[in-house]
Amino acid sequence: MITTGDIKDKQYKILGVVGTTVSNQDSVEAKGGCAGATKTDITVDTNSMYGKGANELLSLASAKGGDAVVYANFEFRIAIKGVGNTAKQVTELFCYGTAVKLSD
Repeated sequence: MITTGDIKDKQYKILGVVGTTVSNQDSVEAKGGCAGATKTDITVDTNSMYGKGANELLSLASAKGGDAVVYANFEFRIAIKGVGNTAKQVTELFCYGTAVKLSD
């Protein structure tokens, strides 16, 4: 479970803060021909970015022994990836929240 607020109807134990950064750029690898394998950057839609960020937060919470993230925050910024002629605009999404273990 991930929520941008508190969980009113459940007790939980706070495990600590979790955070990650995702971007709207992803790489797809192709086998390629004579030149060998190639990687192509693709742009991911905004909803996919939020989904990926939420899944990453839950994975980080799980690694701490938790099963939920409360007070999750998602903040984005426009950044530049690369330099010179290869530079391109990317959207980065900063995701953070509090990992918790729900009481049974």
